[in-house]
Amino acid sequence: MSGNPYFLRDRDRDQDLSPRGAQRATKGRVLVGAGWALRVAGTVVGLLGFVEFKARLKDVLAGSFGDAFVWLGLLGWAAAVLVGLAAFFVGRLAVVRGKQHTADLVVSCAGLAGTRYVLYLRPFSNDPGMAALNNDLQGGGANLENIFFISGLTHEEALVRRFGRFGRVVAIGRPGENLPLPGATRAYLPLDDWKGTVSDLITGAHAVLLSAGPGPGTVWEFTEALRLLPPDRLVLLAYCDAATYDRFREAVTEEYERRSRTEPGSPGTGLWPPLPALPGYPPPARPERPRWQVLLNGGRKRLSWDFALKGLIIFGPRWEATFIRFDPTALKYPSVWSLRKLVKRELKPVQDQLGALNTRS
Repeated sequence: MSGNPYFLRDRDRDQDLSPRGAQRATKGRVLVGAGWALRVAGTVVGLLGFVEFKARLKDVLAGSFGDAFVWLGLLGWAAAVLVGLAAFFVGRLAVVRGKQHTADLVVSCAGLAGTRYVLYLRPFSNDPGMAALNNDLQGGGANLENIFFISGLTHEEALVRRFGRFGRVVAIGRPGENLPLPGATRAYLPLDDWKGTVSDLITGAHAVLLSAGPGPGTVWEFTEALRLLPPDRLVLLAYCDAATYDRFREAVTEEYERRSRTEPGSPGTGLWPPLPALPGYPPPARPERPRWQVLLNGGRKRLSWDFALKGLIIFGPRWEATFIRFDPTALKYPSVWSLRKLVKRELKPVQDQLGALNTRS
């Protein structure tokens, strides 16, 4: 034994459940390089095509209806825009695929003992959405003038970028997946023997990020984090809608009542901490807008845009829960910059709290 109180039992040393054998590092590097080349080329061709298309369109509207060369130029530059868009979006997908081939994997969970890591737990059903790329600018309303500046990060990569400063972000890989998803470093566990290792990982983590969901595995993980962690090391993520979050709250209450009656509590005291009163899902600050605000903001569809990460729930010293909602309707005139500022402002106290935590020995 290492002497580390958070030593992880190496349950998987005799078998490799990861998709490591399917990864091809060289192929991955080629895909990433080719993808970036396509993105850059697509951006240049698309933006140039868009500028020239607008210029030719002005000529047509100015009265050059009968000039065949003007029409040919218009069609040619329209084709350039479409080619640029295709290259840009294919390039984004190629980069993601390449990252899957080059992603690091946790060889053994026991190797995480004594290291600083952030544990990301979520329902596996969230993975397709978290692996998706943004198809619009933050705030919505992307058009041909700015669509080439859409982020190339998946939603999970964006999460890792926000919290990776506090340690290596580690997640349990979905059993049977062909390749790991970009974002958190994956560890793989057997389907019938995962709770013990996850419990050890929770205990040794610098912080735990848990995405809310009503599934039994996620609900058990929340109650286990409640049993093992101090409140300031747990952050609950709301990637779900209000109805799913409410089902999660109900399921947590039932699981807590079951476990607190039949299982020992905190290793230090043997007692279970109080069940946090998880707050309700905050409604939008401005569910309705005056017509003039709708027009100035580009229509109701744009105003219905929402973040993938709707908010966070953090906990005080006695497990008092606070829901921090990233609410785009709180802004009169949401834009890429004002929405980025909103998230940065709301995240700051959470990041300050995690940054002030002592490193677990």
